[in-house]
Amino acid sequence: MTKSVNQSWAVSRKFRDRYGSTWADMDFFFKERISSKAYGNDPLNTEIGILQLAGLKIPFRYKDVISYSKTVNKLMGAACKADKTQKFALEVKSKTVMLNKTEISRLRETLDDTLVTSQRAYELGLYL
Repeated sequence: MTKSVNQSWAVSRKFRDRYGSTWADMDFFFKERISSKAYGNDPLNTEIGILQLAGLKIPFRYKDVISYSKTVNKLMGAACKADKTQKFALEVKSKTVMLNKTEISRLRETLDDTLVTSQRAYELGLYL
């Protein structure tokens, strides 16, 4: 079974209609298996999964999750006072996506949950 943060396949029609497809389909999928050797040699450059965002599938390393988590948290600070329909540009690995306030919030939660899950798996030696 695919390990994901948001389980986007289980989002109901009600939430999809309310928040839109970008929000509903946003998810982070962990690699099936990450070897302890990869973490042992270079944990920050270990590819841990794929971010699904606005129809894109973007491979992420552990250090990407840390970096983009910080970036999205800063963007959320700017977006929190904005209108719900206002869009903000976010560049993720040379791909620009336009997100509204609700989608930025969902992305922030997704990346934060990914970071915590990765850290716990590493601490416990689970290597996802």
